[in-house]
Amino acid sequence: MNSVKELFRAEDEYADLDSAGAVARFAAALRCRTTGWVDTDRIDYGEFARLRRLMAQSFPLVAAAGGMEVVGASVLFTLAGSDKTLAPALFMAHQDVVPVVPGTENDWTHGPFSGDVADGFVWGRGALDIKNMIFAELEAAEYLLAHGRRPRRTLYLAFGQDEETLNTGAKALADLLERRGVRLEFVLDEGGSVRDGALYGAPGVTVAQIGVAEKGYGDLRLRVQSRGGHSSNPFGGSSLETLAGAITRICAAPWALSLPAPLRAALAALGDRVTEQPLAALARALPASADELARCLAARRETFPLTRTTVAPTMIAGGSTAGNVLPQDMEAVINFRFAPGDTADAVLARCRAAVADERICLDWVQCNDASRISRADGWGWAQLTAALSHFYAGLTFVPAIEVGSTDARQYERICDTCLRFQPFLEEPEIMVSGIHGTNERLSVRSYLQGVRCLIRLMESSCF
Repeated sequence: MNSVKELFRAEDEYADLDSAGAVARFAAALRCRTTGWVDTDRIDYGEFARLRRLMAQSFPLVAAAGGMEVVGASVLFTLAGSDKTLAPALFMAHQDVVPVVPGTENDWTHGPFSGDVADGFVWGRGALDIKNMIFAELEAAEYLLAHGRRPRRTLYLAFGQDEETLNTGAKALADLLERRGVRLEFVLDEGGSVRDGALYGAPGVTVAQIGVAEKGYGDLRLRVQSRGGHSSNPFGGSSLETLAGAITRICAAPWALSLPAPLRAALAALGDRVTEQPLAALARALPASADELARCLAARRETFPLTRTTVAPTMIAGGSTAGNVLPQDMEAVINFRFAPGDTADAVLARCRAAVADERICLDWVQCNDASRISRADGWGWAQLTAALSHFYAGLTFVPAIEVGSTDARQYERICDTCLRFQPFLEEPEIMVSGIHGTNERLSVRSYLQGVRCLIRLMESSCF
């Protein structure tokens, strides 16, 4: 496969879709500077209000039929279904985008909040992550309503405000639905990818990874204090030395390998198409070969994070500004992604044991345990894979565990099928460089194909 566009098919369906208008509405959304910050005082909530107004003005039928409940800065549309015996479906995404790195603004071919449509792409922060999902979901619902369709199954459209930081928006929306006694049939959120099956030892197979779980997340803060002073007398060691030693001991501690259930299921789904050795032999020898297979996958860069809790020192502060001055108060942050089975409490206890130094204070800045594992054999999975298969040729679907975090985890308590896949197939190099990077953009062709896929999925599952 030279290009993901080779997979596209049925692009002539929904021929009366207002393609130019859909692209223009999407581009307008990218001009709303809904940047998320951990320090919420820095957030311009006026830009979120601007985005809400754009939603209501751009999709009047959805707004009229579903209302717009605003919870904080998060948004919930409810399109009530005619058959109350059917559990609702929830299509979701998030409004916030990551900041543009200061000093890189001029590196963008088109400004990060320009919403320019040029060279076959829509440009701007959020084009891939993930205002495309918000506006395509609204576009799909508006299209169906405009054609006189009314939902049989209640359809929720839920757009959180802070997925990139604190996840409070999705939690508030899930809390609201739980209080109302809602139990969902399935959830669709961002995530997933399409790639060559070489990742699983099945080269040449086009694999669509649908996230059914995600690793946990934790930012561990380490703090140390010392007297400081002149570097000519570092009696007792400097705070930097103490901190560096603690970081080293945490990173050196062995973390157990495992073969999580989604990874086993992916290998099973690929079956005899796993041809690369030793993966092929090991996969066929499961479950007896699980430990050896985990070691094999841990030795590969791309599959390494799927097999264990990962540890990544990312921040340090408080060092001296002169070479001959001992630093005094210092702190660092180590980012953890918890494998299923590891918890924040257990990881913290393990780190304290590894450090074994009373001078070091350890605590979580923020943390979430790994998600539950959703169903990959239910009605929601079947509906999603059928819609994707209609518009993309030759896909083999496998369950996957996401190494990043999404808002979907917030709905687990009211849904056993939280699926993570955005139906906008884009070239790998654009995805890798654009998500959270410079020159984020999505091709017009990919956006419109994603809209078609969502129309079909909503139509088959809810209308």
